[in-house]
Amino acid sequence: MQRGRLFTAGDAVSSAPSLDGVARLALPVLWLVLAAAVAVVLLENPKTPVYDQAGLVEARLWGPSYPAPPRAFTSQLVVIGLRPFVPDSVELHEVLRVAAMLFWVGAAAWLGSLLLRDRIHFAVYGLLLFSSQFPFLWLSSELLTGGCLFLTLAAALSGAPVWLLGTLLALLALCKIEMLLVSLALAGWLVWKARDEGRGPAVHLLGSFAVVLAVLLAPGLVLIGWNYYFEYDDGTSRGFATFTQHYASLVAPLQRTPGPNPWLQPEVYLQRAFPGANSMSDVVFAPGLAYLDFVALSAARGIRKIGWLFSWGWLAVPVLVWARRRAGVGLDDRERLLWISFIGVIPMVLFAYPHIRYFARYYPLFWLLVGLGIERLQQAEPSSDEKGGRRACLVAASGAVLLALMLNGQRVSHGLAYASVLSSYWFPD
Repeated sequence: MQRGRLFTAGDAVSSAPSLDGVARLALPVLWLVLAAAVAVVLLENPKTPVYDQAGLVEARLWGPSYPAPPRAFTSQLVVIGLRPFVPDSVELHEVLRVAAMLFWVGAAAWLGSLLLRDRIHFAVYGLLLFSSQFPFLWLSSELLTGGCLFLTLAAALSGAPVWLLGTLLALLALCKIEMLLVSLALAGWLVWKARDEGRGPAVHLLGSFAVVLAVLLAPGLVLIGWNYYFEYDDGTSRGFATFTQHYASLVAPLQRTPGPNPWLQPEVYLQRAFPGANSMSDVVFAPGLAYLDFVALSAARGIRKIGWLFSWGWLAVPVLVWARRRAGVGLDDRERLLWISFIGVIPMVLFAYPHIRYFARYYPLFWLLVGLGIERLQQAEPSSDEKGGRRACLVAASGAVLLALMLNGQRVSHGLAYASVLSSYWFPD
């Protein structure tokens, strides 16, 4: 351990090098070329900001529009930072879309370069990301949230100074309400990891985390008041408002007779199942099983969306789990750190349902875990009677990844991705 750092790069990642040689230069150049092509498409096809994106580009440093946790705080800080250079809101929207895309792509590339050693794996990982349609996502805050998560993970894995990790964790916690849980989980694991180094690293990490949060949130408390933290401008709780709309959206198609638009009049559907409910506690403790029905519907919808998003790639998961278990290859610290990030899926299921756009922060992590699983299985020494079975598992897992890439390519070639961005956003759900 080095002074002022939780881990050295060798402790956190591995003493073996990752990408090297020509690949260290050629593959980043390929990523930059692809990112530049996407940026040109975005700038040549301007769009009018809609829904949450329209509110995001109106963020201001002072007054009622000061960034707030319920409204993607960190993304609003980015808007405020860009505004002096691009004062017009319409132009700012286009610049924000490009900046968010580049940040998402760049942070994902850095994280991948730290974890994947095989140049082919890294190239396939990049193609999966660019063909996923996420670079054209209509809501920039989702890409910025994902980029912040990747940047935080990469900083931890590369042995960044403790104060920098604390700062990044604080910014991650303010990206979205549910990311506070992810940030705290990552901070807890990092502190536990450094438990043998004394109290210093933990104090510095948590201290910088708390100081950055206090500095960023204090102005909002002064300008707006206590309801600033978890409520919208009208006093509605963010969690309850989110649940109300998503509950209505899930049950509206199940009604015998068509009702009002569930996104515009969600209370009509809510009051039928939860009479008089005005908070999440009223919903959770309501008599009957209505809330558990919602959780079941939310989880089912999430599984369906995730299945569509990762397609054939899911087949690699049970194959790798079985093969690694048989070979005695457990999780290492890199994989644990990535898996901890998925704790953020829990609030999605309990308060809303997993939209495809939410997985902008998990799509790269899934493929990195699959790639790591394949590489670690390749590196393990098999016994003579295991070689054939392990080779078959590696072929099956790699084939599943390539099938997923082919399906992404098919979606692109049939106009469901890059071609459609010429006329509209990618607005998957």
